Amino acid sequence: MSINTFFRKLKTIPDCPDISDQNFSKIIDLPGKVPVQDLSSIKQPETAKSKYSIGRYNEKRPNMYKGDLFEQTGRYIHMGIDIGAPIGTPIKSFDKGEIFMYKNNNRVLDYGYTIITRHTINNQDFFALYGHLSENSIKDKYVGKSINAGDVIGYIGSEKENGGWPPHIHFQLSLIQPKECDLPGVVSDKNHDLALKVFPDPRIVLGQLY
Repeated sequence: MSINTFFRKLKTIPDCPDISDQNFSKIIDLPGKVPVQDLSSIKQPETAKSKYSIGRYNEKRPNMYKGDLFEQTGRYIHMGIDIGAPIGTPIKSFDKGEIFMYKNNNRVLDYGYTIITRHTINNQDFFALYGHLSENSIKDKYVGKSINAGDVIGYIGSEKENGGWPPHIHFQLSLIQPKECDLPGVVSDKNHDLALKVFPDPRIVLGQLY
């Protein structure tokens, strides 16, 4: 995806409605308290010993994202939430909706197997990207397939199928309908303010993970 094209084509961004009165399902079963990573340092911390971890939304992560996919456009601000978990861990839908898109984004350090779902909450469409999944996650999928809250829609992928990352799920919300099965998961300073409007804090559906 051309990051500049994604933001340049935006015309109107809807306001994110108050959905605090809604009840949502967990997208992953976590074992009690999970360590929250701090990836904001120039010097990246060692991988946590825990099999589970949380990576924060709207976090500036200098020196983390390498290669042409990120460095040519200066992208380093994380616009989703990462949840580290063992390979094969089931990932579930947070609400009723439908399968909107799915694809293998197979470039190095991309999302790997990816699913985007669509949900209508308080008269507003929300698009949810689940990235870094396993190949098996997309085998029974088709566009328009109905899903219920709590349905298993995928599984944590291995490094060989998730773009080359340690096993985790990247979860991101968008108020704008994607044109392809992709969203800019990290953005540059130039696009940061706009990205905050387009990609609301995932904790509005995931709960207070940190």
